[in-house]
Amino acid sequence: MKLKRVLLIDGDILLYKIALNNEVETNWGDGLWTLHCDEALCKADVDSVIDDLGASLQADDYVIALTDSSNFRKDVLPSYKSNRKDKRKPITLKALREYVLEKHNGVVWKNLEADDVMGIMSTEPVDEERIVVSIDKDLRTVPCKLSQDAMNIEQISQRMADYWFMIQTLTGDKVDGYDGIEGVGIKTAEKLIKKYTNVPLLDLWKIVKKIYVDKGYTETEALQQARVARILRHGDYNKKTGEVKLWTI
Repeated sequence: MKLKRVLLIDGDILLYKIALNNEVETNWGDGLWTLHCDEALCKADVDSVIDDLGASLQADDYVIALTDSSNFRKDVLPSYKSNRKDKRKPITLKALREYVLEKHNGVVWKNLEADDVMGIMSTEPVDEERIVVSIDKDLRTVPCKLSQDAMNIEQISQRMADYWFMIQTLTGDKVDGYDGIEGVGIKTAEKLIKKYTNVPLLDLWKIVKKIYVDKGYTETEALQQARVARILRHGDYNKKTGEVKLWTI
């Protein structure tokens, strides 16, 4: 019997792009500019993209994951995403979030980002096929079925997910406001641990911790970066209380 196929769609990226792409700058002359956006056009784009994703990936159902206003990572690292605090959001973003929550199976889980919702849902033991749909590289740290181009589906193995989790721990993510090891980008990180792709996570973590210590950091700082980098999986979160089980090994 064919399993029901459910798409887990990254609503944060989807709605942000649609809201931003529909903004129109108007020059009225004499130095007067305005910025406007047609909410109806944005909603129509949301409907269209969801339909296209469903058709392209032959889905039976879908969920749109969105980020909560509270975020457990800020308790782990107070500076997390503080660099985005004053950045202007697209005009219709709030309206589109409300629209998706009302009309399009939108879900928000307390204290979590959309990535975490998709990470947990994609690793739950369920009798259906769940596919994460996101261009975000962070989802490669989750052992799941992933579509980044809305056409092809890739199976991310446990070992490769753990490997990319450790890569992310080493590099950090400047966009998200955590630094990893200063000066270590993805190419350097891969040089440091690429030969360990088949090493169990426990052993790989010992190697990553040593790299941190050798670079002048403490093991506590290494763990802090790992906990921020970790996209949650099944077992890391209590849906009833909204409590997160911080990563440790």
